[in-house]
Amino acid sequence: MIACADLPSFPLQIVWREEPALRELPLVIVDEDRPQGVILWACERARASKILPGMRYAHALSLVSSLRARVLAQERIDAAVAEIAAKLRAFSPDVEPALTPGTFWLDGAGLERVWTGDGGGGWAAAISGAITAGGYQGTVVVGFTRFGTYALAKAARQRIAVLASDEDERATARAVPLARLDIDPKLRDALARLAVKTVGELVRLPGGGVLERFGSEAYRLYQLAAGERWDPLVPEPPPDAPDERTLLDDPERDVERLVFAVKSALDRLLARLAVKRRALTVLHLELTVQHGVRANAVVAERIAHAIRPAQATLDARALLRLVHLRLEGAPPPVGVIAVRVWADDIAATREQLSLFASRPRRDLRAADEAIARLRAELGDDAVVKAVVRDAHLPEARFGWERLDRVIAARVRDREPSLVRKIYTKPVLVAQQSPSLRDDGWLLGSLAHGAVVRMHGPYVVSGGWWAGGEVQREYHFAETRRGECLWVYFDRSRRKWFQQGVVD
Repeated sequence: MIACADLPSFPLQIVWREEPALRELPLVIVDEDRPQGVILWACERARASKILPGMRYAHALSLVSSLRARVLAQERIDAAVAEIAAKLRAFSPDVEPALTPGTFWLDGAGLERVWTGDGGGGWAAAISGAITAGGYQGTVVVGFTRFGTYALAKAARQRIAVLASDEDERATARAVPLARLDIDPKLRDALARLAVKTVGELVRLPGGGVLERFGSEAYRLYQLAAGERWDPLVPEPPPDAPDERTLLDDPERDVERLVFAVKSALDRLLARLAVKRRALTVLHLELTVQHGVRANAVVAERIAHAIRPAQATLDARALLRLVHLRLEGAPPPVGVIAVRVWADDIAATREQLSLFASRPRRDLRAADEAIARLRAELGDDAVVKAVVRDAHLPEARFGWERLDRVIAARVRDREPSLVRKIYTKPVLVAQQSPSLRDDGWLLGSLAHGAVVRMHGPYVVSGGWWAGGEVQREYHFAETRRGECLWVYFDRSRRKWFQQGVVD
């Protein structure tokens, strides 16, 4: 099930919203305001006087002296298309705007349980209502193919149409005049000279002749009309969500802890704004509070706050102070289970962006204070760091030391290397016949899969100076599941062990 929503002469409707008096006059949109300007769109009053897209404005004016023309910037059209697409996504997650502005396709796959019992009529009515609420007029056709619904939406005389079957759609679409479709005016006029004026008359032509005489674009139109070309929906992904969220493990009412939860979401939001070179003017804060559980469902409520700083900013500390004051003055009535923040924004100044870039994202002093609190509560050895040691065997080449203070991370200018996760104590693996080590050897459970390839051996020998000689043959074992395990054969004990894994 596919729906095609067509807002006829969409750029004209944009003009009519701003100048309602022009609805009573024949109106066209031209590419430039001069007599030789080309007509891009024409209203129904103009079409009734045989004014069609592709004509020169001077020619059209000679047909209708009361004709009015306007030039519409592409930016305004794009903004209106994005506005309509955002409204339509409430009725389907997959919305595809056409190249010609004003036409949209909506994928109805999987929505049968949402709109049931009327064959798509309720879905079409809801889409049409959203278009009307936005101040536009349009036609919605629910059918089975992109081209069929598109052709019928372009020629429909009623606001809503629902096709009963694929055959019904195909038969009805063949009566649609080609002049109603957004095709190249030169192609339209060339076909008209051959008395080909409808979709059905185009389909009756030989396909090879259409390709040879009119080219690939005309042949593509022919294939779509004849149902010989697969034309799937290509939905446009929605823009990045303008919000950030934090989910809490347990309902929370403490203001300090709520501010900390807001901080993580706010930091991410400000970072996204800075990338887009925008600054926050209004911080919207939404708290989801839990009132309890009823009939195995959580009863929740959303509490919204709009926090306005003195001026546009990217300063997280200043915003958090305002959040703290707001929550202290209006604390949540019950526990909060989720936090959501989003922003109204404007273009950021160079000073705001430079201050945001120079401010470190990690506060080392705050980290040292947090570590001091952990040591005071859990003991001096509660916080440790990994260190490299000078040793012979892999499991002895690292250790743990007490962490007294945090230092800033440093980026090393060298090629990244594979990370080996080393087990503190090597794990004994199942013994297997040497003939199966490269084909079917299970190093662990079935979840890992069998070994498909072995790399090695890489021999480690030593320890004789301490009175206990060690001889190991290390291998990298690739499993069928795509993992790379680090294993070795201990010659003194005649057993295989897993030392770790490689990322």
